[in-house]
Amino acid sequence: MTSDGDPEADATRAVRRVIWVTLALNLAVAGAKIAYGHVAHALSIRADGFHSLTDSSNNLIGLIGVMIASRPADAGHPYGHRKFEVIAAGIVGLSLLAMAADVVRTGLERITSAGAPVPAIDAAAFVVLLGTLAVNVSVARWEHARGTTLGSPFLLSDAAHTRSDVFVTLGVLATAVLVRLGLPEVDAAAALFVAGFIAWAGIGVLRENLGYLADSARLPPAAIEHVACVVPGVASVHKIRTRGMPGMIYVDLHIQVAPTLTVVEAHRVTHWVIDAIKREFSGVKDVLVHTEPARPDQPYLPLPPGSGDGGEP
Repeated sequence: MTSDGDPEADATRAVRRVIWVTLALNLAVAGAKIAYGHVAHALSIRADGFHSLTDSSNNLIGLIGVMIASRPADAGHPYGHRKFEVIAAGIVGLSLLAMAADVVRTGLERITSAGAPVPAIDAAAFVVLLGTLAVNVSVARWEHARGTTLGSPFLLSDAAHTRSDVFVTLGVLATAVLVRLGLPEVDAAAALFVAGFIAWAGIGVLRENLGYLADSARLPPAAIEHVACVVPGVASVHKIRTRGMPGMIYVDLHIQVAPTLTVVEAHRVTHWVIDAIKREFSGVKDVLVHTEPARPDQPYLPLPPGSGDGGEP
């Protein structure tokens, strides 16, 4: 059965395509760094490769999360399954913290060990680092752009992860230069520097996605109030709440309408408010409006001529 005409299904397929392409590129980048780091005993390059390898494992987690998130709403999940994608994004953050701890452990072992091998940096190191740097810059920009367009928390989180690769690789590249100049002890220190970037990226990913799970506010109440109050028949707006995630924002609010309106007219005004909010704020999935009568002395914009004919809104 096809899903032609279903925007959510189309977006899900597009997200999966982005993840598959990113997965292939991340595997190539990680493989190149780990292989060279192992052969040359370059701990910083090897650590950078493991940092890139977490991107690949996170891509697999993302594919599973997006697949579950694409399931339609059911009796047990009336709001759908989109938060499973947020959970997958959270796992990305946890994996970053775990990798940072591993890199710190390895770096400290290198610093405290008297017989640690000396890194043998040659021209191939710069070929590997510059090549993988170019790939990471392109992937991070592309993935962030697609994540913004598709409203995908996972793609945005994974793009943040890949951006951390870019900064880390720049640091490792500088380290390779210093090692070539006769400062091999800088290699282990740079590994600790890499770990710091990895941990910071992980904390950022967790902070953002925990906000989605905790139903933190998604839109400024004042902006919603302004949009609703210019709708004809609306006297005031209060109790505004928003929650959700990019591409699936839920809005709740109370409106007070002219007390002289009929039930049909008040119903029409309510739908005007819903339509106005959805037009003004991209990514709003649903708007729940509680309609109340205003005080007789409260001002409001009059309904346009012919809107009180009793027809459907």
